[in-house]
Amino acid sequence: MRQTINYKTANTLHQNCTRSSFSRGYIIPIAAVSVCLFTRLLYFGKYIDEWDSVNFAFGLSKGYDILHDQPHFPGYPVYLFVSWIWYKLFGSDMQALIFSGILFSSLAVYPLYELSRRMFSQDVANLTAVLYIMNPQVWLQAEKPLSDAFGLFFVITSILFFYLALECYHEDTKFSASLKNLAWGGVLLGLGLGVRVTYLALLPIMAYTAYQLSQKICRRKVIVWGLSGLSLGIASWLGYLLVHFTPYKFYKKFLSHADYHFYREGNSIITTKDYGERFLDIFHNLSAHCLGTWWVDTPILRIVPTIIVVIALVFFLMYEKWTLRNKFLLAFLIPYFLWIVLVQDAIRQVMVLVPFLIILISAGLLHAFTNYLKSRRFGILLFLAIVFIFVASQGFDSLRIVSINRNEEPPSVSTIHYITNNYHKEDTKFYCLNDWRLFQYYAPEWCDRKNSHVYFVSRMSGVLNDLGRFKNKPKHILISSKLFERDKYKDKLNKLAEFKRDRYSVADYNWLTLYRFEWR
Repeated sequence: MRQTINYKTANTLHQNCTRSSFSRGYIIPIAAVSVCLFTRLLYFGKYIDEWDSVNFAFGLSKGYDILHDQPHFPGYPVYLFVSWIWYKLFGSDMQALIFSGILFSSLAVYPLYELSRRMFSQDVANLTAVLYIMNPQVWLQAEKPLSDAFGLFFVITSILFFYLALECYHEDTKFSASLKNLAWGGVLLGLGLGVRVTYLALLPIMAYTAYQLSQKICRRKVIVWGLSGLSLGIASWLGYLLVHFTPYKFYKKFLSHADYHFYREGNSIITTKDYGERFLDIFHNLSAHCLGTWWVDTPILRIVPTIIVVIALVFFLMYEKWTLRNKFLLAFLIPYFLWIVLVQDAIRQVMVLVPFLIILISAGLLHAFTNYLKSRRFGILLFLAIVFIFVASQGFDSLRIVSINRNEEPPSVSTIHYITNNYHKEDTKFYCLNDWRLFQYYAPEWCDRKNSHVYFVSRMSGVLNDLGRFKNKPKHILISSKLFERDKYKDKLNKLAEFKRDRYSVADYNWLTLYRFEWR
């Protein structure tokens, strides 16, 4: 009788442990994914407001053609393929692009949760998931028709597989699992390169993982498995581009894009004139835009999360030991930060660091609790209060930003509506930069090549050169504030209208002015 009772008791305990394990392993991250998806759908974006977004939209509605910037090089085939599926269902290019970002940035919660749980603890994983959902920049980019939020899934998942490879590596009986995880990480990274070429900066963490594995596993096997996975991921989209557009045309387009993006008009360090200003921009993009901390033009409420973030990072540095997980994270953070410094420092590129910094912040807060608050009276209540205030302040600010993004018209779109509502294209010419592509989307009738009512130019000297070709000058000559060299002609520029929106809701061109050019 006693043996039967013991057996039943043991069986019950086993079932309870299994249910608890299932809850921790699946229910919490799935619930987090669901909450993330639901919140994003509530604030679904309504505008295409920049050059890249129009290129993506035309890639769906006018046909996929990277030679005509539909979309621009290198074509973002993975992002466009997934968006094409939704485009066939929704019938709207903008909705299809945004939904792809919403869906995959929400799915990214699951691998992020699993990565932080394996690297640190269950509590760190829970806090990481919540902070990811509430992060202002991650949320905002998910509501835009761009590939950046979409790509977070491939970045986080590939890094998770690389970490799993190292985990299995420490168990001598699981070398085959290490190689398989390395290969899967390579596949996800290869696919990610079909979302954004920026993810080339993840190659060092793959190389670091492979190096660690080669200490116990045959180096040839490690190289074969790793390169096979990476090659498979890249071949799944690069093969199509080469066959469809031919290697020669693809190569020519690559050269012209690289020349423009990194040498002439890009934001690499080669085109930077003021290095101090560049580093200040990177710091501002990372802290104010991406982490939601305080800046001189942000709400006073942001001082609260700023203090908490600083405290969390201080405690992380104080109490975190120099372990494999920290070396692993640095193998990603340092190369990617160098990519930002040297190649691309835009907010959307900096945002990739956010999920991993959130892991460090969450771990730092848990260190503060374990080493300072846990032994104190009401320590757990104080810790929970700090976490609640942190999450609530981030969530409140994020809701403000995504509400503006959804409900207020972007300055670039307002400019187009102002011109089309107040002027006739037959006697008007508008000189602009990125607005030219937006006109093609919102007012294509103004972009008739024969009449050229909207003219793409970057400097005022280009305006004068074009006007010099006309015998009969346009009655209305309009100038965008984006053009360089405006100060040289400020006595001939009359302000017509000014359009502004919150800087943290529209990172690029949140302020635009339209001028009338009095040219004689």
